[in-house]
Amino acid sequence: MEQLKFALGPYEIFASAVGGFPLVLAIFLICNSPNRLQDVLLTAKIHLSTPVVIFMVFFSYILGGSIQGITWRYFLLGCKIFRQDHNYSFGKVVSEKNIRLSASDEFQASSALQLEDRLVILLREKVGIPKKIDWLNGRLSAYLRECNSQAVTTAESYMASHIMYRNMSFGFLILSIAIFVNIFQLCLFLLDEFVLAYCALFFACMTFFRSISFKRWHSRELLLGFYFSACKQ
Repeated sequence: MEQLKFALGPYEIFASAVGGFPLVLAIFLICNSPNRLQDVLLTAKIHLSTPVVIFMVFFSYILGGSIQGITWRYFLLGCKIFRQDHNYSFGKVVSEKNIRLSASDEFQASSALQLEDRLVILLREKVGIPKKIDWLNGRLSAYLRECNSQAVTTAESYMASHIMYRNMSFGFLILSIAIFVNIFQLCLFLLDEFVLAYCALFFACMTFFRSISFKRWHSRELLLGFYFSACKQ
């Protein structure tokens, strides 16, 4: 039986809903400014009901899906600030090996090439190497679907997790800023308010670095899944 082919969509529903929740909380705090976060949460608890919960989940999903372009730029900016490479190490290796092999006849011979060299040769033969290495993932996904490879399903789950943590990081950052603004508006420099603000900032950093890991795992799964699928043919 042909393997069921997954798309990012089913994973993205959960990723967007969870990833958008911190931003929903930040917007709720901003709309009720100036108020302490504890007072805002207490008010929300009093008015909590099943329709309100359903609406919040739906709004979180819509918001989490709508801000992906913004959070992607936020993610790229964070990678530059922290000097982190969000691509799997093969990304740079593929570009470098492709340039080197293009300038020589090495790719024509030798079965004793390194894994990176064999990977580049297979990429050239099966999908081609685009000018921008970031465009490679789309070609690899299409190839793996055509081969009914399980690797594409795993890679898409990694991408959904990356989107979720990326959105959460952005939401927690906005939440921490909103709490700090509230502190100065209320002129109540209480320890618990600062603790909440720094906790939100800590979660923003933690989820950001987690999103980098899932992005790397996504690229790795596509490249290695392609390599072993292509070797079988």
